[in-house]
Amino acid sequence: MSRVLEFEGIRNFRHFGEYAACDGAKVRANLFRSGHFHNATEADKSRLADLNISVVADLRRPRERENEPSSWGEGLRILQSDVAGHAEPPHLQFLREGDLSREGVTGFMRSAYQRLPNEKGNQEVFAAGLRELATHGADEGFVVHCAAGKDRTGIFCALALSLADVGKDDIYDDYLMTNTAVDYDTLIPVVQKRLKDMFGRDVKEDVMKVFLGVDEEFLDVAFQEIGSAERYARDVLGLSDDEIAAVRTNLIAG
Repeated sequence: MSRVLEFEGIRNFRHFGEYAACDGAKVRANLFRSGHFHNATEADKSRLADLNISVVADLRRPRERENEPSSWGEGLRILQSDVAGHAEPPHLQFLREGDLSREGVTGFMRSAYQRLPNEKGNQEVFAAGLRELATHGADEGFVVHCAAGKDRTGIFCALALSLADVGKDDIYDDYLMTNTAVDYDTLIPVVQKRLKDMFGRDVKEDVMKVFLGVDEEFLDVAFQEIGSAERYARDVLGLSDDEIAAVRTNLIAG
């Protein structure tokens, strides 16, 4: 079964549950990760309703949410942070002013993965999302997303799966799946035109793939910042040992 769910206006939507954990256990279903939902069509919204999603962890900054607001139905618990205020997101500032060579973009992505685990807004939503996963009903859907569903979302999913004792290979496979889940042949020209219209900048296709995709090295950088998932959850995110244990217990299918 493919982990990727196809939508008309939503990119990179897929399962991040049902991986094998230790001792023959398995992570439960109804766990989803995605890019933003601003372009969701009516057909997409209908399909989302069928997934019985009750909690949405939105890792975007306030300005991103204002520029591309999501349209959700009633009764959902939305987790988000206003810590970053209305400042321009770092990735937009880089696209406007930064070195858009392949080396420059790769360097930006490395620095982003050093920064993301340490940003207070991300930490706030990471903590809230993990606490939800510690108590969330197994028959209810949970979705975490950012703008593209790959960097902030990728770090959150890697943390959650690590706390559930999923093996490193599966954690990295889940992270790297963005590179096959997204139709870059369609997406890259759209983003190239947007950058030209917004900032007057031309970006080569191979450089766009670095910026829009993921690389094992980037997640390595994030984990170098995080250290062990348990230590980060406890000492940085503020979860108690009981909450950390509950995340694992509740993520494992019965």
